[in-house]
Amino acid sequence: MRGVILASASQRRSEILASCGIVHVAVPSEIEEIPGGKRPISEVVEINAVRKAEAAQKARKGSGDVIIGADTLVMCGDAVIGKPTGEEEVRAMLRTFSGRAIFVYTGICVIDTSSGREAAGVDKSEIIARRLSEGDADKYLPLLGPYDKAGGFSVEGAGAMLFDDIRGSYFNILGLSLVRLKELFERAGLDILDFIDKDKL
Repeated sequence: MRGVILASASQRRSEILASCGIVHVAVPSEIEEIPGGKRPISEVVEINAVRKAEAAQKARKGSGDVIIGADTLVMCGDAVIGKPTGEEEVRAMLRTFSGRAIFVYTGICVIDTSSGREAAGVDKSEIIARRLSEGDADKYLPLLGPYDKAGGFSVEGAGAMLFDDIRGSYFNILGLSLVRLKELFERAGLDILDFIDKDKL
């Protein structure tokens, strides 16, 4: 079976692939991500995903590996929300999110290093945050770390109590839409089912 390289440091993305029986090696990309700015957020996450995958492609030249790059950003209103740097930033994010719609965008890029074929795309999901009091925010704060996720939250664990509704791919919110990933494998001339080790399911 050909190798799969996940060009990402995200443990959740790695866990999503592993849960499907896709044996892979996670190789965090060293590229500097472009931030949300004047470009549409969907364009930003796709560019970052492509740059991550292409950096891994150069490092794995001639390996025959299939490379997956991904990048996630969160938008609330007109603000693009990245990974928080600490507790106070998470507290501010919770205030911003309270009672509002949050949009999660994940760009994905798949490269077949054997053929050189490449496919990239974006998935978008919407989640509605519960209205939080200051007391609620204080209680949630220690339950949401470590702060290594875009938006500083998770829809898993205690974070699941923060949201009233999810529209779109749940896995996209976790960082890797499996439906979109399968489509991109197909566009790159591959069948993702061929990369599943049934003994790992």
